[in-house]
Amino acid sequence: MVHLRKVVAFFIVAIMVVTTAAPGYANSNTSEGPLDLNDVKDASAMYQKIIDAEAEWIASLQFENGAIPTYSKPIDSYNGKYKVIPYFSHIALLGLLEKPEYANVAKKYMDWYFAHLNEGKGPDVPDGSVYDYVVETDRQTETATLDFDSTDSYASTFLNVLRKYAEVTGDTAYVAEHKEKVLQIASAMLSTQDTDGLTWAKPTYKVKYLMDNTEVYRGLIDMAWIAEHIFGDTAEAARFNAIKEQVHTAIQSELWLENKNMYSPGKTESGSLLNPDWRTFYADATAQISPIWAGVIAPDSERAIQLYNSFNAYHPGWPTLDKSDAFPWAVLASSAALMGDKVRVDQFLQSIEATYVDKDHPWPWYVMESGMSMLAAAQMLKLTDTPIQFDMASMEDGTVIEALPYQITGTAVGLQDIEVTFTHQLTGEQKVFHAVPEAGTWGIALQGLVNGNYQVKVNAKDRFNNNHYTRDLGVTVRLGAEGEGMAKVTIKADRKLLRRNESTQIEIKAFNKDGKQLDLSDAQITYHMDRENLLVSDGANRFTLRGLPLDQAVDHIKLWAFVTKGNDVLKTDELAIRISRQAATKQDEMLDVMSGWLAKRQLETGAIVVNGKQNDIDPTMSNIAALGLLLRPETVELVERYIKDYVGSWNWGDRFGVYGTKYEMKLDKQSGTWVSTDDYKSAAANIATFITLQRAYYESTGKFMITQYQLDILTGGLGLMSLQAADGLMWQKKEGQVKHLQDNLLALQGMEDSVWLFRNHFEDDGPASYFDSYKELLRKGIEDKFWDKETNQYVMSIDAADQHTTVDWSKWEDACAQLTAIATGAVAPDSDKAKAIYAAVNKHFPKWHSTDQLTGLHGIAAYVATLMGDHDRAMVSLTRMTKAIKDGKLPADWNVASTGYAMLAAHTVKD
Repeated sequence: MVHLRKVVAFFIVAIMVVTTAAPGYANSNTSEGPLDLNDVKDASAMYQKIIDAEAEWIASLQFENGAIPTYSKPIDSYNGKYKVIPYFSHIALLGLLEKPEYANVAKKYMDWYFAHLNEGKGPDVPDGSVYDYVVETDRQTETATLDFDSTDSYASTFLNVLRKYAEVTGDTAYVAEHKEKVLQIASAMLSTQDTDGLTWAKPTYKVKYLMDNTEVYRGLIDMAWIAEHIFGDTAEAARFNAIKEQVHTAIQSELWLENKNMYSPGKTESGSLLNPDWRTFYADATAQISPIWAGVIAPDSERAIQLYNSFNAYHPGWPTLDKSDAFPWAVLASSAALMGDKVRVDQFLQSIEATYVDKDHPWPWYVMESGMSMLAAAQMLKLTDTPIQFDMASMEDGTVIEALPYQITGTAVGLQDIEVTFTHQLTGEQKVFHAVPEAGTWGIALQGLVNGNYQVKVNAKDRFNNNHYTRDLGVTVRLGAEGEGMAKVTIKADRKLLRRNESTQIEIKAFNKDGKQLDLSDAQITYHMDRENLLVSDGANRFTLRGLPLDQAVDHIKLWAFVTKGNDVLKTDELAIRISRQAATKQDEMLDVMSGWLAKRQLETGAIVVNGKQNDIDPTMSNIAALGLLLRPETVELVERYIKDYVGSWNWGDRFGVYGTKYEMKLDKQSGTWVSTDDYKSAAANIATFITLQRAYYESTGKFMITQYQLDILTGGLGLMSLQAADGLMWQKKEGQVKHLQDNLLALQGMEDSVWLFRNHFEDDGPASYFDSYKELLRKGIEDKFWDKETNQYVMSIDAADQHTTVDWSKWEDACAQLTAIATGAVAPDSDKAKAIYAAVNKHFPKWHSTDQLTGLHGIAAYVATLMGDHDRAMVSLTRMTKAIKDGKLPADWNVASTGYAMLAAHTVKD
């Protein structure tokens, strides 16, 4: 399997963001009655068309020497040349052999593959392996890349092709003629097998991937068949079968995560398992499907159905090509066909027919997609239609339920789940009931409903959660004698005007029709408000105003309650809690002014501009600004918008090969559009501050917006650590010209925060310990290379020739770079080192906080002052900054990072 770790070039070029559809079933039609989920004029004709069209296309790609390139045209990311990646070619041929008349194409390719087997090239290049090749536009001149994405999967999938060729054509003699080379290929497949039974991807990349090992399992099945039925060697067949069982056992025992009910995508050299996240399309989620496709688990097994349905729940849009990855991923359709999910396979094949097949295969279509689509279509031709029937009795539109339990029944054929959802029209509360049909019938005993009108939706689903029937009904529940229960409920607050952090006590009363107050000790009271993140309950009918609406015109928050007692539920009136924007403390005023200024710097997209000029976006500054926005409940949603924008447009491989960066942007005033500069000041600071923001967001909200896989990439050898030199320090950019003090201090904080997240959020000590070791190398590098013990100060930068630039105390920016050591936690505020740095700053800039000209660097200085316990200087400085913001007289270099640090300072003083 081709892995992201190698970042195959064409993947980099083609990756784009695809808008994800709202979660739903394979068909979202909600009309009354049966849903036509097989809306294909002639499904069999479509299957055959795809098989024919893709066979013709694959055959047309073949070079004279037999090789089959990835795509029909030279590709820019291959320097305008063709590329042959054998793994992709093998999958294409597995599909092509569904049409035996094209067997000669497969044979010609196999000749090429046999002729290109590596032999005697050292321990990192197993005998029987094959390199990737770049081919010139003459379609003849080929050059080995001297590398391959894997040795196990390339070999295993070639063995799949050999067996299928022999079975389709009966030409076993061809395979027998190449017996020694076939055995050599099988040996290459197993050359990286470890003592636990799993194979490393290749000798130089020690990860045991789930995808690869499922393919090795399938390759061993076919190798055992070849040994027995073509070579006539039952002993060899038995040996390969024994290894196959060993691999199968290892996959199930080493990679299955019982606590997550899913597989780990891989096992590292340290023995730790990669921690999967269903939200990560590739490789975490897609890897779960590979055991189905390779036959490691039976398609009708409980585990296969659970994995397949979970995948569809998290990535429902794949059948219509609506997902977070630009490639079609036809392997999903091939696996769905094995599962028997006709609905999704048909949707996928219809989608690729319209998008690719009928349009001459535009990129990012490539040969593997063709092969997998052919396999899916061929499998569907073998399936027989399953009859689907559904009916429901004893409940219809207008039904009045006067007693519980209330029994609803019906018949169902070919369906797995009958789902009935009751939504109370007053409260919006939902109760969902399920029934599993048995022997063609189903039944549900309704319980737990209260009086009132309900909107009822009935869905009948198959075992893959495809919805085949739906009905919408209006049902009334009328329990108990009329007038027995509540007739009125009231709500009252002891304070109706609140400032931030002030509280009010709420009182709820209920009365019957005679005006008698009822005891609510056994009642259920649920509160609702129009701004839940701002007015917070302590669980005892007491509410505290934590935040203020960003819209200055909003002067109140609405609060109401639903009271359920016995069979009755009533809604109180809406209580208006008025808001006072008068700050309770001076620090609160500062935070309000600063957060308001920052909020105005955010664009509709979520991006945060540098300053009031609104012309530039600097992601590192924006990350620090977002740290400030997290300090006010009302602006947390702005941070969420910002993170979504960052992730939606970050570089998943920038022009320097670094992952997780984001280029700076400039506004084109003529067109009004934002244009990328294709550059940044510092990759290290860019990535590190974003990681720090993730920890701060998690600690503030208890939520995490990126996946473990993404954090792993951001921190590791494709992200932050790709910038790390042998001395432990971080280059400013990957090209390695200079190591800046401030970049390295921010990087240390980012790595510290990454390690913390792996340990405390993901509870995964494997990557935590791994990254911790590199973090400590960085810490040591900062101490050994940047800190000057004689002068008690840091050097500012170190170039590629190891030349140092010392601090210039006449420059405020140099002074603030020194302070960054304290701001990031690299130096503890109570340490002698911190005291020496802070004293030096105050010596050279004794009036920085009071009468010196205000600059954009005063934000971090004020923050460090608070950490050092120097609240007097901090408050004087913060007062000046707040006044400048209010008066609109900020210095020219003031930016969003300045404000972010100033907010951290005000918050620290307040606490």
